[in-house]
Amino acid sequence: MMSTTCRPKSSGVLIGLFLIGFFFFSCKKDTPNIPEKKNEKWRTDTKTDSMGNQYYVVSTLDNTLEVRVDNKDGKTIFSEVCPTIEASEIPENSKKLFTYLVSPNKYINSNHATLSLRLILDDLEIPNKYVQLLANIDLDSKKFYTKKYKVEEPLDWSYVDYNISLVQWYQNSLLVREGTDKDLNRGGGNMGLGQRGTQLVCYERDFSVRYTKDIDATDAYYPSGGAGNIPINNHEYMTFIPEGVVARLQIVTSVEDKWAGKQPLIWKDNLKETNNIPADYSIKITDYNTQNNVVSASYNIYNENGQMKEKRTRKWAIGNGMPLGN
Repeated sequence: MMSTTCRPKSSGVLIGLFLIGFFFFSCKKDTPNIPEKKNEKWRTDTKTDSMGNQYYVVSTLDNTLEVRVDNKDGKTIFSEVCPTIEASEIPENSKKLFTYLVSPNKYINSNHATLSLRLILDDLEIPNKYVQLLANIDLDSKKFYTKKYKVEEPLDWSYVDYNISLVQWYQNSLLVREGTDKDLNRGGGNMGLGQRGTQLVCYERDFSVRYTKDIDATDAYYPSGGAGNIPINNHEYMTFIPEGVVARLQIVTSVEDKWAGKQPLIWKDNLKETNNIPADYSIKITDYNTQNNVVSASYNIYNENGQMKEKRTRKWAIGNGMPLGN
């Protein structure tokens, strides 16, 4: 038996084995924490939100596609297989999968994110066939909802997934611009603006439809993603431009909106003008919020040399933009 054959070993040999084990243990402790790659063929680059959470996609050894989220310490806090993606649709490498992250918006819900996936099914240079997937992720409840689009012909339904076109919206919904692949790409990258048949769709977290608006007006206005916007109802939002403009806007996309006399701008305050600031001075908005029908913004004033001269805060009535003082 193993225990019997080990007994005759000299104490020197045992001490040597102990020291070797100790050496390896010590080296392991000094090694940086590198994420362990489990059950995967390849993974995409990560997308990081403001909390340091990292979102990425993995092609597993089980021929599934998996969405994962690691926290800022590298610990996996979310992992789900995309149930509607077939093995034949998974690219052979990560170069054919593009992701875009709609980061959690602290003014709406700091635990809700959306990851957009585009899987190229044919040529990478001229991709005519592809799969798109919208994945709504709840980091708190761990709920996971997906919506799949498969484009094999120009008339197949698609959505705009570039830059900041997907928008986390009022009461945890998602704004998506949809249409046929042909209409969305008509006009050399205008992405369907003014093209009949394209739509602005507001989805609930489970991808049931809250509302749909046609995008067929000559000039269409709707919010973009990223920082600077706070929705205040299904169709209106506050926007805060860093250079010193606060405005209440509404979505105007269709001919019916125009017939109803709707205009995108409801009210606006240009802080540089209303503060009587010299022309060679500048303003930068540093913080903003909406609460109890009151809009507030904090901002710094800089002189012509870029030196900060003053910090101010201003408030407005959300309904008509009436100043409420500091």
